[in-house]
Amino acid sequence: MQELIFCLDSGTTSVKAAALNLQGELVSLSERPNSALRRCGIQVEQDMAASLEDALRVLHDCVLSAQGRALGLILTGQGEGLWPLDRQGRVFRPAITWLDGRAALLATDAALRPALTKVAGITGSRPTAASPSLQALWLQRSEPDQWARTGHVLRAKEWLFHGLTGEFVSEPSTAILAWGNWRTQQLSPQIEEHLGLAGLMERLPVLERLAGTSRPLQAGMAAQTGLPQGLPVLLGPSDVQTTAIGLGAGVLDDVQRASIFGTSAVHIGHFASASAVPAIRPAGSMVQASVREGAVFCIFPGLNGTTSFRHLHALTGAPEQAVAMAPSGIVLQPFFEPGGERAPVTNPAARAAMLGMSSQSSREEMSWAGREALAFNARLCHDAMGAFDGRLAFGGGLAQEADFAPLLATVFQRPVWRPQSAHAGLLGLGLLAASVLCRETPRAVGARWLKGAGHLTASMEGPHADYAQRKFSIYSRMLEVMQPLWTELAELQRMAQRL
Repeated sequence: MQELIFCLDSGTTSVKAAALNLQGELVSLSERPNSALRRCGIQVEQDMAASLEDALRVLHDCVLSAQGRALGLILTGQGEGLWPLDRQGRVFRPAITWLDGRAALLATDAALRPALTKVAGITGSRPTAASPSLQALWLQRSEPDQWARTGHVLRAKEWLFHGLTGEFVSEPSTAILAWGNWRTQQLSPQIEEHLGLAGLMERLPVLERLAGTSRPLQAGMAAQTGLPQGLPVLLGPSDVQTTAIGLGAGVLDDVQRASIFGTSAVHIGHFASASAVPAIRPAGSMVQASVREGAVFCIFPGLNGTTSFRHLHALTGAPEQAVAMAPSGIVLQPFFEPGGERAPVTNPAARAAMLGMSSQSSREEMSWAGREALAFNARLCHDAMGAFDGRLAFGGGLAQEADFAPLLATVFQRPVWRPQSAHAGLLGLGLLAASVLCRETPRAVGARWLKGAGHLTASMEGPHADYAQRKFSIYSRMLEVMQPLWTELAELQRMAQRL
């Protein structure tokens, strides 16, 4: 009987579970929409009990269709946000997700600027509206009774890990970004001091490396999922890092860069050391320890990814789903999320804009302009990380659209590569679990698991290339022009709300 590694990824859009064998082959897959997300203006929260229920259901469905013996379970989830429990470990309010915009004003508060600069120097990442540190500060200031009631400060995956094992555990790839020192990879009490978050450290879960996170599956959870009681449960890295690994970054020698076009758009560079990371980069960028000794991931996380198509559809009727290539004179800046943007620019006041429309413009052209904008933002992010050799690998929902790969290759003027599997995040999760459970290095497992054929797409030439480069130039200049206006537009919006 084959041995299986079960993987759980609780994302913003959907919750997925998979079973992989030790050759990296997908044996079983289950997916359902995230039923727990609640949007109300800039308030974007998630029902924590419903999130756990979604996770248990997809795991149960996955286990039912898998044939083999479970070797272990590894999980990840949406990266940032604040998922609080009371001192008894009970849910008492919804989670504040990474899409929530209520902490945006704190990110630009002049009085907080010195503290945020000090925090960025420690964590390697400047807090934004999506960061649990600023969200905790918002909760302390705006709902002090809720902060006083908070006994455990978690993220999505840490909440699910607690539900499955009863333990409070975190791991460095996400914890250090908010609460720790990126150089020592340890939690830092200075974060509590600089932000004035009294009692923060005692609210944080214990920090463990991947192998040290292993805890046994509780009996009640075993009964609900169909997995054996006592099965080792591992807390994986961030969903961004696991997807990057599933795309080959950090485990294949010829993949130094990756882009993920999912709910958010995230761009990743793999560097041999922290000193190789560009010193000048967006304030919202992150540095995380890699799976290779001494190496690091530099991550440019955007708040606006494929959700921009949904917002554009709601506002204009432009198709949300895949459209055929539709070049036009329309230039779109896709900054629709209430928290603004983090990469390629970091500004909570960033807002969407569209130029070049006429009565002859079609909805399909608007939709395609949205896809062009995500490709342009990817180019700006990778340009900011410096020149690189090897492949640009990409994944996420847009990787499944036939016309997006040639667009991306043409914008970058280099071939782009996507692996054969459409589930890079789950593949990366399973790869890391296999390295722990089978006592191999991630590079050794990756050499076997990721050696299969992928899809290499070349840049278009001639008029298509000329059009893409001209439009990228206009987009870049438009971004420079609009940035000074965002603060004025934010003040205009506040004036409008008072009328």
